Amino acid sequence: MSKKLSSSALMTLLAVLALSLLAGCYGYYGGGGVGLEVGGPPPGLRAEVAITSPGPGYYWVPGYWDWNVGSAEWLWVPGAWTRPPHARAVWVAPRYARHRGHWRYERGRWR
Repeated sequence: MSKKLSSSALMTLLAVLALSLLAGCYGYYGGGGVGLEVGGPPPGLRAEVAITSPGPGYYWVPGYWDWNVGSAEWLWVPGAWTRPPHARAVWVAPRYARHRGHWRYERGRWR
C-alpha cells in the first residue's frame, strides 16, 4: 500500500531541508545519538563559577556552546545546577570534533 505526501507535508519537508542547508549544517548519527555537521568549531570555553549546590540530588551541568540552527551561530548555554531525570542518569557533555574537513557537534544529554 503506497501513501502519498500531502502538498502541505511536502512543503514542510522542503522548508526544513532548505533551512538546514541555509544554516550550514545537516544531521548525522553519531556515537551517542543524532548530531549536526556545522560550518566551524565553537568559540573557546568560558570561565564559570559554580555556586554551592541548592540541595541534595543536584548535579552541576557545566556551560557549553550550542549550535542554533535558526541563526546559524554558536550560542553559550550557561552552567546550572539541575536534577537528573532519574537516579542513575549520567550527564554526557556535548562533543565537538573535526571530521573529513567538517565540524560535527553532538548535543549534551542525560543518559
